[in-house]
Amino acid sequence: MTQTTTHEQYLQATRDAVIHRAADRGTIDEDEAQRLEHAKLVYGIGNGSYRGVCHYQAWENGVGRVDVVEIAATAEESWVQLAGTTIHELGHVLAGWGAGHGKEWKAAAERLGLRRAEAAGQRYLLAGMDPVVRWQAAEAAERLGDGSPEFRTYGLGVGTLRTMPRPCSAGQGTRGGTSRGKGSGSRLLKVTCGECGYLMRITRKWLDLAVPDCPLGHGTMREEA
Repeated sequence: MTQTTTHEQYLQATRDAVIHRAADRGTIDEDEAQRLEHAKLVYGIGNGSYRGVCHYQAWENGVGRVDVVEIAATAEESWVQLAGTTIHELGHVLAGWGAGHGKEWKAAAERLGLRRAEAAGQRYLLAGMDPVVRWQAAEAAERLGDGSPEFRTYGLGVGTLRTMPRPCSAGQGTRGGTSRGKGSGSRLLKVTCGECGYLMRITRKWLDLAVPDCPLGHGTMREEA
């Protein structure tokens, strides 16, 4: 009997395939491979507004502060989308904070096997991934057997999300707003309260001076990557 794979295991298998393939191709070095391996990769619920997000240096795991990558169940469309979003977010890990969805991130995604990466709303296709990565992802997907997300309460309409791809939260506003669409010009960065979810936007100038506190008394807010 074939052992089934959970979504969490599938994401890990996809990351392993990406790292091993990039290392074989020589597109990442040993330090970069370790950075990708040490990042905390989770399959989370999300809130219906993103498919994936990268929180920089948000986890301490014994090797120092590492990045946290969340792939959201509320925006799940298919195993192909999950694989594509995983590579997209690992591209942020590789490119580092401040790269946004600019040239450095695009180059990082290409190095990891995602061709012509887009900042938002990308419709992931197998043809847009490295052949070895997509083959290994497909093999792991055949064993997916822990069910599928069906968020139909609390305003999380999965049916809508599956037909309207959502953007990655990382990098929004950090490059003059281009990740939100041509001509938007927004330079506001998003900060949220980790306890109550209160959200506000602030310019880099003031954020560099101090991260604001939650107005509901929950302490210092955090910048969303």
